[in-house]
Amino acid sequence: MKTSMLCLSVLLTVNTLFAQDQLTTLLYRAYLINNSTTQAELKTAEKQQRELVKGDPKNTSKRYTLAIIQWNLLNASMRTQNENIFDEYYNDMIDNIDELLDLDNKHAEAYALQSSAYGLKISYSPMQGMFLGPKSSSLIEKAKKMNSQSALIWKIYASSKLFTPEMWGGDTKEAIKAYETAVNLYEAKPESLVKNWEYLDALAFLGQAYLKDEQTKKAIATYEKALQVEPEFNFVKKILLPKANINQ
Repeated sequence: MKTSMLCLSVLLTVNTLFAQDQLTTLLYRAYLINNSTTQAELKTAEKQQRELVKGDPKNTSKRYTLAIIQWNLLNASMRTQNENIFDEYYNDMIDNIDELLDLDNKHAEAYALQSSAYGLKISYSPMQGMFLGPKSSSLIEKAKKMNSQSALIWKIYASSKLFTPEMWGGDTKEAIKAYETAVNLYEAKPESLVKNWEYLDALAFLGQAYLKDEQTKKAIATYEKALQVEPEFNFVKKILLPKANINQ
């Protein structure tokens, strides 16, 4: 009996790790390619994860995984300006995170994801900035205080500083410091860099922040670093790096 239970436990662990690896690969591909095919795959993954949450609604890990998939869908919609996808998943993501935080009000990354979702909503509906802007800022500050060692939190904080107008608290130099912190935290765990789209994203936007701050050489060096990690990072290779080279 004990042997059977041990075998079952090992099998479940292997299946879980396999599923996590599949999701990591999907998120990485969807970030690099971001076309109708990968968006459809993300939608399928979201549906499957939603079913897992329905079967175990108090499992915060499953809810957080669902939030990550939903967040990726929102980000994918921004890059293709597909507001239909955004509208389809925005409210579901907010509701899911609310449920997660009801179960665990110390989940710092969940607060950060909610902050990011509000920020993305403002991009589509600027008039909501007066209401959602302060909420987004408060949430990311709360997340940062709760877990100052989270690369994801620093990346989201950096984006808020980079894309918020200066009159409302935006600060390019502060964004650079935050992106640099995020990159350093990612690189402190080399094992986490495999198929890590968040790390590539942090490098891409750190380069953009450098360029906005007229630090062109640092921008180019950062883009070249990103291409060393992922040579097929076409957003950097075909758009950002050529733009930086023109500005030399």
